[in-house]
Amino acid sequence: MARDEVRIYRSRKPLKTVLTVILSVLAALIVLAAGIFFGFQRYIVYTSDGVKLEVPWLQDSATPVAPEAPVAPEAPVAPEGTA
Repeated sequence: MARDEVRIYRSRKPLKTVLTVILSVLAALIVLAAGIFFGFQRYIVYTSDGVKLEVPWLQDSATPVAPEAPVAPEAPVAPEGTA
C-alpha cells in the first residue's frame, strides 16, 4: 500500500504569487488615492459652472492671483444734529 509518489516541497504556486503582487499594488493605489483626495480637499472650489480644482502651484504664471487685501473698517458716521 505504499505510494510510489515522492512528496517534494514546492514553493508557492505562481498564480498565488501573481495574485499577491496584484492585490498589494491595488491596495497601495487605493491608499494613495485616498491620500490625494483628502490632501487636495482644501483646493476644491464649487462654482456655478461645476467643481474646479485650483492648486496654487499649477496655476498659470501669466495671471498671478493677488492675495486679498484686508478691508479697512469704515469710519463711524456721526448721527445728524450733532456737530
